[in-house]
Amino acid sequence: MTPLRLFSRSLRITLALAFVALVAGCGNGFKLTGVNVSIVGFKPSTTNKLETTAVMTLRYTSENVIPIGLSGSNHKLYLNGVYAGKTLSEEQPLGLAPLSAINQDVTVKFENLARLQQLVADAGQNTAAYKIESVLLVTSGEEKLDIKTTGTGNVDLRPLVAGSR
Repeated sequence: MTPLRLFSRSLRITLALAFVALVAGCGNGFKLTGVNVSIVGFKPSTTNKLETTAVMTLRYTSENVIPIGLSGSNHKLYLNGVYAGKTLSEEQPLGLAPLSAINQDVTVKFENLARLQQLVADAGQNTAAYKIESVLLVTSGEEKLDIKTTGTGNVDLRPLVAGSR
């Protein structure tokens, strides 16, 4: 083989590998992250024997440098490690500016009010450790993305207990 022919063959192989790497890199789906959800507090809402609801104020914190529009969200709430309830289907759009935080009130349905009152009585305190598992829905044209995030912290339960009496 002549050196020119060997160089030409090497160049073709290099270009083919570069093309494959480029196409494979474009095939990876875009994953949106960098949004955290935390609980600010609770407010009492309507209560009846079949279901107990309350208003939960959530804080969305965006670590992104681009604005994000949420078309809705769903949340599962755990208090002191025990499943407590979930939000009703929320279709409230919410805009997050780059590197910002915003609050939103959502309705949470508690599975058992007696369990919630027992939780406060057993703890001997007015706060509980929480974990909130969130799925944030983003619609961009025809494409639908979701952001899954988990937040933890402590929250004051006094508004719930006072509202249920």
